[in-house]
Amino acid sequence: MIAYIALIVSFAGAVIAIVTLRLNYRQRLRQFEQMYVQRYWSIIDCCSLEAMNTKSSVKKPSKDDQKAIRAYIRLCEEELMVRAEGWISDATYRIWADATCITMDLPMFALVWKQVQEDSIFEHKHLTELLRNQTPIYDPCPMTRFTRWLHVLTEIRP
Repeated sequence: MIAYIALIVSFAGAVIAIVTLRLNYRQRLRQFEQMYVQRYWSIIDCCSLEAMNTKSSVKKPSKDDQKAIRAYIRLCEEELMVRAEGWISDATYRIWADATCITMDLPMFALVWKQVQEDSIFEHKHLTELLRNQTPIYDPCPMTRFTRWLHVLTEIRP
């Protein structure tokens, strides 16, 4: 009888420990994601209205816009690298990936992206792949669904 009670108490303790670890991990993920959101807004705030215009006809962006757009491109590649390491949740990644594809389609961003591909020493392999494979959306995270669930990146739903 005591063995059964000890088994139940041990099982309950293990469940509580797992739930606590998952909650702590989820909180760290949210803080990490928030840091990237803050960086995103500080970069976007540096862009001119012309840079964010879908009908921009500017042939040469200003130096400030070029600098901001290049910072955005680096941020996107870094976000994708961090996603590959399992530090960005599935829900957040879907939002970021869609927003990245839409933003990179803006005329001024597309112009700077073309220049970056030609003259950058960085490969930008994840961003290139994301922009190439939008349907279904490219995901650099190699984890299985169960592993992503263990790492609190996704929820298991029917």
